[in-house]
Amino acid sequence: MNAGTELARLRGLLKETKELPDGFSARQRDAWKPPFRPVGSACRLVLDAAGGSPPQWAPGARVSVTYPGYKIGELAGVGLASYTGDEAEAHFAELTRALGGCPVVASHRRASKGTSFKVSNLDLEGVGGDVQARRLKGRLNGYPYEMHLVFARAGSTLVSLVHAGVARVDIRRTRQFARFLIDRAAS
Repeated sequence: MNAGTELARLRGLLKETKELPDGFSARQRDAWKPPFRPVGSACRLVLDAAGGSPPQWAPGARVSVTYPGYKIGELAGVGLASYTGDEAEAHFAELTRALGGCPVVASHRRASKGTSFKVSNLDLEGVGGDVQARRLKGRLNGYPYEMHLVFARAGSTLVSLVHAGVARVDIRRTRQFARFLIDRAAS
């Protein structure tokens, strides 16, 4: 399959918003970008990948969008990347290692002392497939903030999801969104 056809397929998967989890607008916005530059290469790799910036050996096709949530400051940043051969598995393994090497995420700038997150496992039981998920809970520029990061591999497609919001993020809705994306990527 050529890159143009694969790009059209990925875009089509994200346009099917009929089954989008409740509480999210079907109106897509630009790709999610990390709200700060983290210290440490492992944490940077994870947040950059979640924000639509894959490593040097980029995938054949990639689509990234953001769905606004109905709660204050809530959003779901989504990325789908298509690979050839074993590259999806290799990228997923690299992200898994990076997640393990990132127990705390803090801002690179000293001026933002109010930006720091503790990282913990996030149980997404029932989502299925190869899934890695973490909860980042802490402060963003001094305000309480939480992010759920999910990476999943569905065949030759790598799925990334950032579900973020002020104060608390509902794990049930993260689970629904992850399942929504993985089901589409596997189809």
